[in-house]
Amino acid sequence: MKALKEESFIREGKGKVKVVVESEGERLETTINGSLRSVEEIAEMLGVEAKEGKIEATVDGVKVNMKSGKLELEFENGDKMKIEKA
Repeated sequence: MKALKEESFIREGKGKVKVVVESEGERLETTINGSLRSVEEIAEMLGVEAKEGKIEATVDGVKVNMKSGKLELEFENGDKMKIEKA
């Protein structure tokens, strides 16, 4: 997880995804061209198992919740990142 960047979760191509980062009470929101990778692809990247099309796991201290079209990460320091279809 430590070596991954948010771009790892997004593939180039058509569409747009919204990325929201919440840190220390501040919120940053942007839209990026591309699409969110599939649940299965991200599960493989993280070395976890997807169950019923969802990921609910903790990897390197980061809570990962994902279902089709929406990925949420919560870091040990309380920061959060959400990536979803725009």
